[in-house]
Amino acid sequence: MADVLSRDPAQLHADPLLRLTKISRSFGAVRAVQGVDLAVFAGRIHALLGENGAGKSTLMNVVYGIHAADSGTVEVAGRPVVIRSPRDAIAQRIAMVHQHDKLISALTIAESLTLASGNAPLRIDRKRSAARVARLGRELNLTLNPDTRVRDLSLADRQRVEILAAVDRDARIIILDEPTAVLAPTEVASLFDLIRGLAAGGRAVILITHRMREVFDVSDDISVMRKGQLVATLETARTNRHDVLDLVIPQQADAETSAGMTADSGATVEKTSAARPTKPANAAAVSEENGQPVLQVSSLAVPPAAGRTGLKDLTFTVRSGEILGIIGVDGNGQHELAEVLAGVRRPVDGAVIAFGEKQTPLRPAPHTIVIPEDRHREALVLDLSNEENYILPILRHYTKRGFVRRREARRDACAAITDFRIATSSSAARSRSMSGGNQQKLVLARAIAQRPRLIVASNATRGLDPGAAGEVLRRLRDAASQGASVLFIGSDLDEVIEVSDRVLALYDGSIVAESAAPEDDRDRLAAGMVGETA
Repeated sequence: MADVLSRDPAQLHADPLLRLTKISRSFGAVRAVQGVDLAVFAGRIHALLGENGAGKSTLMNVVYGIHAADSGTVEVAGRPVVIRSPRDAIAQRIAMVHQHDKLISALTIAESLTLASGNAPLRIDRKRSAARVARLGRELNLTLNPDTRVRDLSLADRQRVEILAAVDRDARIIILDEPTAVLAPTEVASLFDLIRGLAAGGRAVILITHRMREVFDVSDDISVMRKGQLVATLETARTNRHDVLDLVIPQQADAETSAGMTADSGATVEKTSAARPTKPANAAAVSEENGQPVLQVSSLAVPPAAGRTGLKDLTFTVRSGEILGIIGVDGNGQHELAEVLAGVRRPVDGAVIAFGEKQTPLRPAPHTIVIPEDRHREALVLDLSNEENYILPILRHYTKRGFVRRREARRDACAAITDFRIATSSSAARSRSMSGGNQQKLVLARAIAQRPRLIVASNATRGLDPGAAGEVLRRLRDAASQGASVLFIGSDLDEVIEVSDRVLALYDGSIVAESAAPEDDRDRLAAGMVGETA
């Protein structure tokens, strides 16, 4: 197969490197993928778009062997292949960088790459492994300590390790699931240069993303899925954002789901602004008029861990009824801040005062609910049912004499599922069976049901499709309009600007920029994310 990669990419465009024919996959009564035909060419970057639950991830999981197709065929470089497991996919030189990493927490970066290579020796040559990490790091313009353990890495660095592993295996088909979700705007360009280089070398790159700007910046082809079916494949140069947007969420769709998304949005393809109450014209004035601080963080300090910066003399205030955005590249203190406010990390210095009450170490901030950034590890028990997950943090309200009042739990869970339009077969279904967007809506519904006075949302829309992201942001804005305050922590600058009244830029554990008019200060905030001044 080496000749496939050595030929000129322009010649390769005639024959697909990957061809899917009539691929179908069901989960019980749910037809997740229905008769999909897809051709992906070497030397080209192929964007795959669609709402959560549209079938994108399921289709790519079939290609990577995580799910077996119920019917249909897969061809690689013109040959029919049978892919029953990731091992089979790797043997065909297919790699997938997942939205939620598949790394082993106890291993180091060097050990992870050696394991991923498929040729792990009984004894690892640490010097050789470290040199390999350094070589791949230079190729990808990344600096990673080969001896750092995965459990000590930020989400961003975990994703980068998986990209290193894909390149190390010399994969010829690389599937990237939301690869820029954890990058600052200034880092996206270098990643795109890397992706273009991979394609220029004859590889086929499949990019799953919800960011319309990225699709038109880097892709050569676009495929749109909806309700398990492939509805269109277009050459990027021959279409436009409005037409693609209408394929993802047709104009005839439920107006509440799609209202507000703009094809020219610079971040996710969010239709958010019209779907929620309008942001006040003068956010700074509103903050002052709303008056009293509800959250005061003073001189907060958390020691750094491997791959993270910790917090350094962090001071800021959230006022009543406002949404305060904190923007930063992952690993610059956002995770530590959320953990302190959730009561799972003890600061070494500083104080948190919420609604006039000082936070007790290792207890949540008073009257505060934290929506964590990793819904799989920190928010849900995936093998529990939806109604069990819904009542889990407030179980005491549904128990009497040690027994759970199941009828009440089911009633309230079903009401939340209806209110938040969570797509699931029933409240009794396992949460694992839902798409990421619907899982996140369940987490949000559970948080709002507790009627918090302050909501801390950490990367609450990461990996969500346009409709689900817009719904989450609308609900947060609704909560603020009804008197709650929101601390919105994110890594997508355009999204944070879109939803927030004020924005702070966090770098190296400290606030480096602040704006009460973030739309006008985008460049300064973007520079602050990487420690520069605009």
